[in-house]
Amino acid sequence: MLLSASLFLICLAALLTFWQPHGLSSAVMTCVSGGLIILLAGFSQHASWQLVAHLGWVLIGLIGALGLCILLLILLVPRLVVRKNEHLTYGVLAGIWVWLFLGGGWLYGITHGQFTGTLWPWLTFIPVFSVYLGTLFAASLVGFLRATLWRARKADTIVILGAGLLHGNQIGRVLGSRLDTALALARRQKGPVTLLVTGGQGPDETTTEAAAMADYLIAHDWPADQIVQETQATNTFSNLLYSQRLWGQFPHQGGRVVIVTNNYHLFRAEHLASQLGIRFGGYPAPTRLGYLPTAWAREFLAIIMLHPRLHRGVLVGLIAANLLWFLI
Repeated sequence: MLLSASLFLICLAALLTFWQPHGLSSAVMTCVSGGLIILLAGFSQHASWQLVAHLGWVLIGLIGALGLCILLLILLVPRLVVRKNEHLTYGVLAGIWVWLFLGGGWLYGITHGQFTGTLWPWLTFIPVFSVYLGTLFAASLVGFLRATLWRARKADTIVILGAGLLHGNQIGRVLGSRLDTALALARRQKGPVTLLVTGGQGPDETTTEAAAMADYLIAHDWPADQIVQETQATNTFSNLLYSQRLWGQFPHQGGRVVIVTNNYHLFRAEHLASQLGIRFGGYPAPTRLGYLPTAWAREFLAIIMLHPRLHRGVLVGLIAANLLWFLI
């Protein structure tokens, strides 16, 4: 019975991954399936299934610890996480601290026999919604691994997503990594390759990101006539939308199109592209290890903001269910 259920969950996750390889929902289903297998394995008396359960709980603990570190990074140094044109208000930060305090109190109450007849049962929606957010965090890690491992090898058109310029017109490490990776991929191809650089001009920039990227590529010996600039985009969504309009005008509609961006960013780019109905391959550029936690914290916030109405709906539904459970 346990083996049959586990095989069903594995096949379901594999089917959804094949059907929607770049989607957030298939990554969530992979995490849910894995969690159910771990729970089922814990009920088995067989030594091998007990090992699966123990390893699974260790993995869940590691993911939880990583998620808590990312959350603390957002709370303690928000200026490192959000960009200049973004902000986390003091009200939002205070709300997260209160949420953590109440969640910790709920956990303390249920583990120390101080739960029944107290306020904590009325706040059960807090840990449940926290598990929901934790599942999304685990799903984003699954998406990160997918995007990193399933990379394109052949390309006729390489689209390089822009990033903020330093001092108004200089290529930073993050963007430089994307450009160097794209150049290396392009030079491995047997046929001609067009490099499409995309990025508009930010409020603190003196030139468009696309123009700075084109200058960098030319300085690194890539022919100027094989570079196309998209200079209007201001975020990942418009990067993809406006670039698709350009490569759609290329011969054979760009042929095999590959998007190059940093490894932490590629999953969200692929997810947005799947929502737009755009099909392409992805290739991750490496990110400096010391910068990765900050970049991943920002990226997870961006993933959460892809579906804000859904998350608010889930939270309201959990609060309503929690109240009805005790009132009826």
